[in-house]
Amino acid sequence: MAASLLAACAQKTVTTPPPSQQATEPVPAPAPEPAPAPAPTPTGPAKVGLLLPLSGPNAGLGQAMLNAAEMALFESGSDNLSLEVRDSEQMGGATAASQQLVAAGVETILGPVFASGVAQAAPAARTAQVPLISFSTDKSVAGNGVYVMGILPQVQVDRVVRYAATRGYKRVAALVPDSAFGRAVTGQLQQTLLATGGNLAQVQFYPPGTSDFSPFLEKLGAAKGSFDALLIPEGADVLRTVAPLLSYYGMEQTTVHLLGTSLWNDQSLLREPSLVGGLFAAPASEAWAGFADRYRSNYGAQPPRIASLAYDATLLAAALTRDPAHPRIDNSILTGPDGFSGIDGIFRFRPDGGVDRGLAVFEIQNGAFGLVDPAPQSFPPPGV
Repeated sequence: MAASLLAACAQKTVTTPPPSQQATEPVPAPAPEPAPAPAPTPTGPAKVGLLLPLSGPNAGLGQAMLNAAEMALFESGSDNLSLEVRDSEQMGGATAASQQLVAAGVETILGPVFASGVAQAAPAARTAQVPLISFSTDKSVAGNGVYVMGILPQVQVDRVVRYAATRGYKRVAALVPDSAFGRAVTGQLQQTLLATGGNLAQVQFYPPGTSDFSPFLEKLGAAKGSFDALLIPEGADVLRTVAPLLSYYGMEQTTVHLLGTSLWNDQSLLREPSLVGGLFAAPASEAWAGFADRYRSNYGAQPPRIASLAYDATLLAAALTRDPAHPRIDNSILTGPDGFSGIDGIFRFRPDGGVDRGLAVFEIQNGAFGLVDPAPQSFPPPGV
């Protein structure tokens, strides 16, 4: 649109009024102003960087995400996108890889996966004003043109706690690891309870790697009358250890309702009867099931859950560069209020580098994850 407007201006001619009837000498017409040069438009396929761990201990994950990205590019039907792939584990790490991508003229960088790599890759991208869409879930590395696309624990906590409030569970306690993850979860829990008129009754922090939760559960049990919901954000081993002990410390399912995160989306947890009735937020499952089927058909293996991020990010890049005369991908395009849609549902990037997501709420039932509140299909206006 900008190029069209500038071209239209260039075609205008400037006419000067006739000289005054009282003038005794001819007045020269002012020299016409030079027409503005048309805005440059990209030529050839748009280049988008893809930064993944393709060597080292996480090479299998990186290859799976590369497979998902190539699948998205093929399924998009785009002939105007070129993926420039770099290994975040090469000599020089994500710093060198990011510098190489910037030098190659990419419009945006997708990846890397881990927060440490994002911190390394960010300076080169920011200096070149190239947006970086990472696959991390650590919001602390976001901002100033760097985005986190992962399904943030803060978003999950906000969703499930808001839903719990509609059921009347507004007095919440938490059992969380004493880590950056645990502090992020607790901070969001406080914000959401404040927004919904709830109350944070108590928080018990345990050291990461704890195997004996008795001291922490005993303290929660002593305060059991002050809360009607307990948030346990970790999954798998922690849940299998903690859940059977809750009733022993006076926190029966009938009086204390369990809340969790997408880490609860684990089929093995369906065999734990003490978790029945627990609620957690996660992406809707229908689109993921179709994606996983296509991935298995193409590559003969089950994709890791995070592979959907590489697929959605590549599909987004293909959509934004579909027009051969497209404007460059920039921050204003990425942070549009309507957002985008992908395998994991709707999402939109925030100016601060975070991401909003439309998540569903599931309940652990006897042998199944029951959908109790579907994922939204559109976003309210920002700030609502």
